[in-house]
Amino acid sequence: MKKINAALFALILCVSLLSVPLNLWAQEQEAVAEVNGVVITRAQFLDLLEEQFGPYALQELIQRELVNQRAEALQVSISDEEFAQVYEVIIQQLGGPQGLYMFLMQNNATEEQFKDQLRWNMLMNELASSEVEVTEEGVEQWFEANRAYYDTPEMVEVSHILVDTEEEAQEVLALLADGGDFESLAVEKSQDPGTSVAGGYLGNIERGLTVPEFEATAFSLPVGEFGLANSTYGWHIIVVHSKTDASEAVLGEIYETVERDYRSDQALDANSFMSKLETDAQIDVFWQPKF
Repeated sequence: MKKINAALFALILCVSLLSVPLNLWAQEQEAVAEVNGVVITRAQFLDLLEEQFGPYALQELIQRELVNQRAEALQVSISDEEFAQVYEVIIQQLGGPQGLYMFLMQNNATEEQFKDQLRWNMLMNELASSEVEVTEEGVEQWFEANRAYYDTPEMVEVSHILVDTEEEAQEVLALLADGGDFESLAVEKSQDPGTSVAGGYLGNIERGLTVPEFEATAFSLPVGEFGLANSTYGWHIIVVHSKTDASEAVLGEIYETVERDYRSDQALDANSFMSKLETDAQIDVFWQPKF
């Protein structure tokens, strides 16, 4: 075997030990910009980031670790199915994909950032809720105080065609009597832009949510029949698809749902829960700002 000269060995060892610091030094001197021939280095860039945002970044890292540790200890997680259901509802509330796009533009965020924040919020809520002490008596009292949320109100499922005059309304009724298709006529003739594209469909309505003239006709019509109502918006040709009678909720039938809602209502808000996690934890910070 060829022997390595002692001096050469020492040189190789020295270079190997210095290679990592030299690489790091080279990275720090890497140019991230150049202004009129003057280089701005990565080190300058990172130093400024640390100076301005270091405390906030470190705080977020600590908080994320606290949440992850608590979630692991309690075996709490947000499944992809749960997340997808909530995300779908939020997209609908924002007004669909276009509404989401506008929301992201206004908040200068990407969809991935929005999803990450939503999943984080859901996990925080789940953790805070899991620490609420629950008794049957507490759930029962809360249920009675919020019964209106769980009771089923009287509802009618309706569609309508809105026109300007009684003459136009009578013409539509005549077309329907001759076998005309309600949805097609709504698309063609209705002046309500919010429902005409959906064939006039309004969905389920409760008492007190529409103008009185519309409500009176809708709730008095038999299922499948057509009726007229004159309101400040114009003339409505209304058809009722179904009716739902009012009914009181039975706690025993929906106890798990009510308990989950009770936990969520009684849980600490996100800031208070995070403060509790920080107070309960042993946190040692070794970082010191350079400036």
